[in-house]
Amino acid sequence: MTTEPDMLAGEFALGLLDGQERAEALRRTLADPAFAREVEWWRTQFAELLAEYPPVAAPAGLIDDIGLPAALPNRRLGRMLIPLTIVAAAAAAVLVVMLPAPVSTPPVTTPPAARPEREVLVAALAPATGAGPSIAAMIDREAGSIRIASTTIAPVGKVAELWLIENGAPRSLGLLSTGAATRLTLPAARRNGLRPGAVLAISIEPAGGSPLSTPTGPVVATGPLSIA
Repeated sequence: MTTEPDMLAGEFALGLLDGQERAEALRRTLADPAFAREVEWWRTQFAELLAEYPPVAAPAGLIDDIGLPAALPNRRLGRMLIPLTIVAAAAAAVLVVMLPAPVSTPPVTTPPAARPEREVLVAALAPATGAGPSIAAMIDREAGSIRIASTTIAPVGKVAELWLIENGAPRSLGLLSTGAATRLTLPAARRNGLRPGAVLAISIEPAGGSPLSTPTGPVVATGPLSIA
């Protein structure tokens, strides 16, 4: 893995992709071992934060088969060689003395994926009612991109609006799609509040979003931002 993270791997691991994007990520997971390892690395990072959010698993056996050593010989072969005669043992000892010691070759291991230098934030927005799954969010601060998992939290005729709450002050980040993952991009001037400890919140608003600078409808999910 390069020092710059492949954000597609993170989004796939967190379940933020759908449609053609998800199909492309799945194809790369099957065809590219390096990409598959990145997906596994991201899944590990998200495991504790999003324990209740189901991760997208790599195909069975794909990760485990990467970099494993060859299977060990059958132990029954060793038992077949135990009843050696004294003469054979002596001859073998002479050969050991005469022959040069073999040069051992260090096993080839697959290095673990490195932690990306780019700061990526994640959050699990838990429902205010305490029932139902959390909504996953992933933010690339450098690019100003925000990715929210697909949700149908807004009733017909309403929209879900995403807010950033820092020091008790809400700021709208945009409207969420219904039934599909949402990708929002913030200009550089609006990214300063995206930091660990800030809170993301989702409110239900009238069509077009809140007419005010604060939520006007119920806040249905919240979650703090953490570094992945």
